[in-house]
Amino acid sequence: MKRTLYTILGVDPLATSEEIAAAYARLHAAFQSGSYDRNDWVLVREAYAVLSNKDKRGHYDRSQIAPPLTRGVEADAGSKTGFNLDWRYGLGAGLLVAALVYWSKGRAPAAPPVVAGQGASQVAMQDNGAHGGGFPAQSQSQSQSNSQAVSAPAAGNGSGAMGMEDLFAKLSPFVARINMYNGASMVGTGSGVALGGNEIITNCHVALAGSRLQVKLGHDSYDATVIVADEERDLCKLSVKGLNAPAAVIGASGELRTGQRVIAIGAPHGLDLTISDGIVSSLRPLDGGTLIQTTAPVSPGSSGGGLFDSSGRLVGIVTFQMRTGQNLNFAAPAEWIGSMRTRRGGGLIAKMSAERAQDNPAQSAQNGDLVVGEWHCNDPIGGTSVMIAFSDDRTLQMRYANRVSPGRWMYRESQLSIQFSNVNDTLRVEELSRDKMILKFNVGQRLVCARR
Repeated sequence: MKRTLYTILGVDPLATSEEIAAAYARLHAAFQSGSYDRNDWVLVREAYAVLSNKDKRGHYDRSQIAPPLTRGVEADAGSKTGFNLDWRYGLGAGLLVAALVYWSKGRAPAAPPVVAGQGASQVAMQDNGAHGGGFPAQSQSQSQSNSQAVSAPAAGNGSGAMGMEDLFAKLSPFVARINMYNGASMVGTGSGVALGGNEIITNCHVALAGSRLQVKLGHDSYDATVIVADEERDLCKLSVKGLNAPAAVIGASGELRTGQRVIAIGAPHGLDLTISDGIVSSLRPLDGGTLIQTTAPVSPGSSGGGLFDSSGRLVGIVTFQMRTGQNLNFAAPAEWIGSMRTRRGGGLIAKMSAERAQDNPAQSAQNGDLVVGEWHCNDPIGGTSVMIAFSDDRTLQMRYANRVSPGRWMYRESQLSIQFSNVNDTLRVEELSRDKMILKFNVGQRLVCARR
């Protein structure tokens, strides 16, 4: 059975707009509960975007109607009725063509259009032919030249470039989410790319952020350990117990060109398999490779994810972004993977990452300097007011409604992890300065905190 936008939503082609909206709501609820596949959800959103719009739906419905010749065959390949219908249409079309040819024999041929690249002498020959009542036949070389001139633009499309849907389907099996833990507490998330077998590549500032690592690829999760830590280039290779993954095809940053389209796939803020596209905005030469600057949007948690070209080759590992600018994102060249060795930091990548931290106070607070202290926090929506005291030994006390709850905390890459005796939670730090902190803890809900 042919899969259509209607079958994706599970509705009849004659469904009303209310029925389409209800079907989308049911699938959305299933996706939110985790019982619906994330990859299929992309198709559901596209189907709803088309079918919920009257004009788009009409255009889509018209595109699904087969022409008479095709419809006759598909209805019943062995049906006499379908065959006779196809035969009659074919006969009618043939007679029409014959009539047009016979009618046009007595008419002077119109001058062909000027093709880009034709010489001035050929244009003049066309003019002379038109005024003289006849048009001189083109030589074989002229015909070939014109044919090439017309088809040249189309030839450039055969470069192996793929659409975003095909790229996502091809590349998603290679991209993993990485969870970092200290004990039982998750202290952050990052991304990684499969190198084949049980190996994953990611950034060292992801892999070395916790005492324990967990890799999630597809629907399965695995424990991982660092086997090569090239801190100078901020690249770490992981060995993932039990993993048998396909290998991403590694390209070369030296073949990239400024302005070329690239695609980033990672897990920003822990959101698995998030895809974004942009261009190569600059190429910055380094020893042994080229640092790739791109406009493809990334966020905390994207670090270690893949930057791919439009043919699906891995050209870079997303490493850091400059928060003070717009779309200033950087990826380490993928060819560095083949020359990795364990060594301490101090290279240009580490230096630029440090500069990024200086540009953004929240990033420089990875050691908790800005978090430590006593904060008075309010929930503007729920009206809740709490006092939170963060100590530099990573312990905290939360006071609310005459109750005191002790716990522990960890801050990493704009994620504030809080652990109590029976509750673990991770809050997104949207703003952090010496006097103000804004924590996002639910959809649309925030704690606005002022330092005491």
